[in-house]
Amino acid sequence: MKKTLLLTTALVLGPFTMAQAGGLPEPEMSPEVVEQATSSSSAGIIVPLLLIVLIAAAAAGGSSGGGGGGVAVSDIRLKEDIIRVGTTHLGLPLYQWRYKGLPEVFEGVMAQDVEIMHPKAIRPLPWGFKAVDYAALGLTLRQVH
Repeated sequence: MKKTLLLTTALVLGPFTMAQAGGLPEPEMSPEVVEQATSSSSAGIIVPLLLIVLIAAAAAGGSSGGGGGGVAVSDIRLKEDIIRVGTTHLGLPLYQWRYKGLPEVFEGVMAQDVEIMHPKAIRPLPWGFKAVDYAALGLTLRQVH
């Protein structure tokens, strides 16, 4: 009798799951989503184009666009591979870096450091970026290699 009752109960309630009976819910299996990293052919050119625009803006507001003793784009947000290599005679940290997306290495100061110690040597650029008036500081931005 017991066996018949258990068998009947199992046949009647068999389709029910533990979740329907108030137990633990069965885990849901969802397919694994794999996102493939894609690169846009234009992505590598955006930063260099942005730098060209910023250099042109710096040139319009100062004596030189890219280097020497004039105004140069020097915002830390546009640089990578930054290494501190010393200190200037003004007490500013001296760095070597590459502009994002460009292979050349430069040596100079960061606009954010200059802004703290010598705010009059900072030139605002579009989109909130900053340039440094190297001539006002008596310094030179130089290309290392």
